[in-house]
Amino acid sequence: MSAGPVSHLDITVPNRASMDHCLNAAVESVMEAALRHRTHGILITRHGDRHFTVGLSAAVPFGYTEEHDNRG
Repeated sequence: MSAGPVSHLDITVPNRASMDHCLNAAVESVMEAALRHRTHGILITRHGDRHFTVGLSAAVPFGYTEEHDNRG
């Protein structure tokens, strides 16, 4: 049984050097769900220096990826 595409991921990166790689991999995983639904874009939210969420968002047009810095 397949779990299907992932629409939201919570990411903690181990260090600055691996941040781009981890976020790119997360976006690729969520992109499968975006392409299947074709109604939402991808939102990357930074919650802290090493904590991010990557997920589908109705606030982002399909085909786009936006970033939001939510650090205090």
